[in-house]
Formats: sequence, structure tokens, C-alpha cells
Amino acid sequence: MGKKLPIYFICEYLYWYLLFAFLRSVFMLANTDELSAIPFTETLSTFYHALYLDTSMASYLVGISFFAYLCASAFQKNLFLKINRVYAVIVSSILTILTLAELDIYNEFGTKIGYEHVQHIVDLNEVFQSAKTWYLIFGFFVIAALTWLWFKMHQKITLKELKNEKNNWPIFILFFLITPILIALGIRGGTQQIPIQTGEAYFSKHNVLNIASVNTGWNVGMNIIENRNVLNGNPYSYYDLKEAEKTVRKIHSTEKDTTVKILTTDRPNIILLIMESWSADLIKSLGGYDSIMPNVEKIISEGILFENAYASGNLSDQGMACVLSAFPAQPITSIISQPSKYTHLPCITNEMTKVGYSTQFLFGGQLSYGNIKAYIYYNQFDKIIEEQDYDPAIKRGKLGVHDEHTYTRKLAELKKMKEPFFSAAFTTSTHSPFDYPGSENRPIKMGGDENDYVNAMHYADKELYKFLESSKKESWFRNTLFVIVPDHSHRSPKHWDFTQPEFKRIPIIFWGDVIKPEYRGYKHKKIVSQIDLASTILNQLNLSDSDFMWSKNAFNPYTPEFAYFETNEGIGWVRPDGYIVIAHSSDNIYHELVKSKEQKDLFTREVKSYLQVLFQQYTDF
Repeated sequence: MGKKLPIYFICEYLYWYLLFAFLRSVFMLANTDELSAIPFTETLSTFYHALYLDTSMASYLVGISFFAYLCASAFQKNLFLKINRVYAVIVSSILTILTLAELDIYNEFGTKIGYEHVQHIVDLNEVFQSAKTWYLIFGFFVIAALTWLWFKMHQKITLKELKNEKNNWPIFILFFLITPILIALGIRGGTQQIPIQTGEAYFSKHNVLNIASVNTGWNVGMNIIENRNVLNGNPYSYYDLKEAEKTVRKIHSTEKDTTVKILTTDRPNIILLIMESWSADLIKSLGGYDSIMPNVEKIISEGILFENAYASGNLSDQGMACVLSAFPAQPITSIISQPSKYTHLPCITNEMTKVGYSTQFLFGGQLSYGNIKAYIYYNQFDKIIEEQDYDPAIKRGKLGVHDEHTYTRKLAELKKMKEPFFSAAFTTSTHSPFDYPGSENRPIKMGGDENDYVNAMHYADKELYKFLESSKKESWFRNTLFVIVPDHSHRSPKHWDFTQPEFKRIPIIFWGDVIKPEYRGYKHKKIVSQIDLASTILNQLNLSDSDFMWSKNAFNPYTPEFAYFETNEGIGWVRPDGYIVIAHSSDNIYHELVKSKEQKDLFTREVKSYLQVLFQQYTDF
């Protein structure tokens, strides 16, 4: 092949784009009842928003074609082109089967097809037993007809046979060197810091459009990769499941369902501030360093501080599920990276919208990280704002817009919200590389190798206080509860080991005029977790927390005290009288503070049962 080699190869991409568009159209036509209430222009834009994942999927698929073209060109053999055509048609038929199966799955569950559904599809015995005969016959003919169509379309669009051209070796060599780089960029979604995620395709409050926009093959592939370690069931089956569930029920057993009301109203506005990587070690009131966060100390003196609060996980996507859905962090994977699973989670906003709350989520960075964007869109916040929605003139850091601009935009958006409102914001400036405005001038000189982080926290402290002071001027302020909670903790100058409970300690603070005067300055000493916020807030609002089985009401005097966390290779359990951190795959003890062998055995049984039941729920989703 000569100069037309790159053109022939581009046609392979075109084939896959057309295939994806056709299958997407089939899905949308099958759901016209839902689409009828959506503006046509928004429905049509699905094909544009789908291009992100379509390009990534096409790049995966043309990797094989790339080698086929190289071999055909180098050896002048049509055989390699025929192999490529057979490969393309087989993959196209598989994608067709997945799309047709997805129609039924979406109709029943409202989700995309995932790895757990694929397991049932490949079990032919189950398929023949469960499906109606006419449906199987019809499906067979549809798939056969479409397979023939794919063969003809691939034959028409792509290279059918070698042309009588001399090899143009300079073009051949450049093609060989440059194309793999372009394919890799296509797979990754570009040169941005965060590789492409499912959330890149999410753009609408109408879930059917987001489902249609996500490439089915890409989604199944990523789903299998995410769950490769659990394809054969729960890897944390330590005990008989019924016994483990009994232990978990006992752990959560509450003598009396009641709550202490700390607010002046049961319909406050709520501003949830999710702080990136805040550690308790930098806050004096929590036994941390002095002078790093002096403004937070002022806030604590006027609000409620949870002195013994722990993060459940280590990553932002885990933190989102913990805070908004009260789902504890699990090892191996993150639930919000998988649309087929996070759709089973409750969300605190769902209960609030039922009683008239307006909702909003604002972030200064890319929500695509960890698939947070898809999760937020699925939970139908009324308005979602991320980095691309800010003024392009605003100076950005490597991760996006910094706290001062995030808070400025937050105040502007809050002016437009209908009360009562639930408005969440997620900050960025305390995440590495800590390139916030003025980061070259670091006023705090302590911290050693964590000096950058310490100064970033000092900056975050200043900007948070400015935001809160500015909020006092707003009409909605007197009826607003501010909830400050980190997504997870961070290594501090105290250099706790990553597996130590001290590493997981975080500040959780309630603040605002809506707090009763007698509780301002109150220090809550019970052990709590991020996941307890959902039940705690909902109980203050007299709303049901029944969907949040893992969450505890911190203001119920009878609530049991414990906190669970995961450390990648281990799990931790904190009780008022001790703690234990163990490897979840063995009985290796990382850290322990126990009074007896009996207490050690009890803690071990509790935390292992907790993880087993948690992960069983995850695998069952």
C-alpha cells in the first residue's frame, strides 16, 4: 500500500462510529416513550456527547486492525485484510447482542448492561430456559441479518483488497511510528491528567439520554476490569453469611430510636462543603498543630465539632459515595465507577427533593475523575457546575479552579436557588500539586516533606472563612446549616502509617445560625464516620433514613459507637475502648489496641462481618 494507507485506516474508525451510532439509535427508538417528553435538540445531542467514549472504544478495537494493515502492507497479502474483516464482524455481532440484551435490562432496572448481566448471557442453558421460544427465534434472525449488514458495511467502507501500488516506505514507517501513539491517546481520551471515564458521556438530567450516550461495549469492558477480582463471588466470605449478617445487625442495634434536635428548624437550607484531603492533624482542637488553620478554630467555637470522626476510604470517588449515599468504602474497587451498581444506592438529596428542596453540586475541577460526574448526574441534582462552566479568564491550577473562585461562584449560584436548598461544593486546592494562587509564597515554615500540603491547608482555611463571612450578608444565611466534611484524609507532618486509625481522622463540623445557641461550641465526642452524616442530617429534618442501612444517627444518645475504614490491603475498626487494623486476606495484624484476646477476637469478627456483608451487597447489586 502506498499513500492511501492512512486513509484506509481512518475508514476503520468510520466503520465503528457508524456501528455505534446505529446501535445507539436502536436503543433510543426502543425507548421513544421516554424521549417524547425531552426536547429533540437535547436528544440529538446524545450522539455528540457519545463521541468521547465512542472514540475510546473505537481506538481499542482498531488496535487489531492496525497490525492487520501493517502485515498486509509489509507482506502484500490479502489474507490479513480478510482476518481483519472476520474480526470486525465478530466483534460487531457481540456488540449487537449486548445492545439487544441491554434493551431488556434497561426496561427492567433502568441501567446499562454490566458484567453480571453478561455472565447470564453467556450461560446458554439459562438463556434457552428463561427466554420465550419466539423471542429466541426472532432474536436469532435479527442478529443474523445485522451480522450480514456489518459484513457488507465493513466491506464497503474499509479496504477490500490490496491495490496495485508500490510500498511507500517513508509513509509506511511514519504510519507505524505515529499511529500507535494516536490510538493510545484515543483510548485514554486525550492528554489530560485524568483518563477518560464513563461520566464523560453524561450530560443530561434525563437518565435515558445518559444511558444511550455511554458506549455499551466500553462500559461492559470497564465493568469487567473493575470487577475482575470478584467475578467468582465475594472474596471476603469469612463466615456463614447469615451469621455475618446477624453480627452486623447486632453492631447497629440501637436501644431507642430518638434524636436530640440541635437545629432551630426542620427545614434548613444545607450547604455541604466537601473538603479535599483534610486531615484532623492540622486542626488544633483535634490535637493537631497550632496556627495552621486559625479560622477553622473560630468556626469550631461557634459550631459543632465531631471530635472522633473517621474517613471510610482513601479516594475522592469513595468519599462521594460515603457522604452522599452513606455507602462505606470497599477494597478492590469503587462503587460509583460502575453505573450498574451505583444506581442501587440511595442519595441524601432524593429524600430532600421529596419535600421541596432544590439541589445543586459545584466543583472547580473535572468531575470525570472516578466517574463522579456520572454518579452526580444520575442523582439528578437540579444544577451541576464543574470547571468547564467557569469563566475561561479565571486562572486555573493543574486540577482546575481554586477555592477562592469556587466560593465566589458558589455565592453567586446560591443567590439564584429556591429555598429550602441543598447545595454541595467540592474543593480542589488541598490536592497535590498544591498550585493555588500565591503558592510560591509559603508562610508556614514547618511540616518537612508535607510543607506544601500544610500551606495549602492554610490557604484553604483562609478562603473558607472568607466564604462563611460573606455568607452572613445573604438573606438565606439565618436559615442555613453549613456541613464541613472531607472526602478523605491525607498524610500529615505527624507521619502516621497509612494503615493507622490516626491517619483516617478527619474534621466534621456543623456551623450556622440555624444551630440552637446551646449547641454552639459543642464538642461531640462519640465515634462517627462520614457515612453517618446522611442519617444524622435526615433525622434533624424529620425525614426517613430507612434506605441508609450503613448510616448511624450521631445525635441519638443510644447510637452504638464504631467506625470502619479500608486501607487498600487492610480493614480498620475503631471502638471507644480500642481498635484493630488487619489484612483482609489474612489474619495479619497491622495495628491493635485491645485489652484481651476476647476483645481482639470480637473486634476481628465485627470488622470482618462488616466487610463481608458490605461486599456481598456490592456484588449483589
